[in-house]
Amino acid sequence: MRLHQKFMAYAAIGVLMIFLVGIPGHIIAHGWKAPLEAADRPNPAAGDPDSVARGKQLFQQYCALCHGKQARGDGTLAKNLKTRPTNLVQRAGHHPDGDFAWKIANGRGDMPAFKNQLTENQIWDLVNFIQGL
Repeated sequence: MRLHQKFMAYAAIGVLMIFLVGIPGHIIAHGWKAPLEAADRPNPAAGDPDSVARGKQLFQQYCALCHGKQARGDGTLAKNLKTRPTNLVQRAGHHPDGDFAWKIANGRGDMPAFKNQLTENQIWDLVNFIQGL
């Protein structure tokens, strides 16, 4: 094998390794989507300051241990989970409200389902807080 061919082969392997190993967990987990009809569901809660404030309180109570106080996926329990919690600051505004509401309600893997702990209004308040990050 000529030097040029070896270089190209090693370069390709290096790029592949960086791609496979260097992808942040939140990008890999980004494939989690709510069913289309749930994602398209309109938010019945006004995104007013009172809703956002209630959502912030709920976030600190129910979500911050995993997602972190600043919602960056770095909570105190995050290191103990198989999948790193999503950095919600990066996701805010990039998903429909219904997508976030469905995920909060139903959970998946290490993300618990909150539909039996929170009211529907509380879930939408959380969505309004998250979307405002």
